[in-house]
Amino acid sequence: MDWMEIIRAHVMWKQRLTTLLAGESTEVLDPESIREDNRCALGIWIYGEGAAMSQLSRYEDVRELHAQFHEYAANVVALYLAGRIDDARQLLSGDYSRLSEKLKHRILGLSQQVKTASDDTPRF
Repeated sequence: MDWMEIIRAHVMWKQRLTTLLAGESTEVLDPESIREDNRCALGIWIYGEGAAMSQLSRYEDVRELHAQFHEYAANVVALYLAGRIDDARQLLSGDYSRLSEKLKHRILGLSQQVKTASDDTPRF
């Protein structure tokens, strides 16, 4: 698992959304697809092999924040598509940005817990 790549991918969402709100995006973004938190690399890990790490204290926090991150990103796009660009900008610069920053730090914390747990796993 490349944790830094996971963080970069989520940080890039802000740029993608900013570009969309500026009217400069050629990307077709679907809010319902974005809302699905199990399709990106982190979501696939959380609901797949990462589930074995669910006893770690940061796991559930990351899972919940990650789902909320996807919800907020989807809502930014939905607001934009509904022509509510000012509301989309407010969400992006407010709750979305705060949550994104929090998620980034929690992912780093979880990555350390996973590394420690993996290092402690007996090798046969």
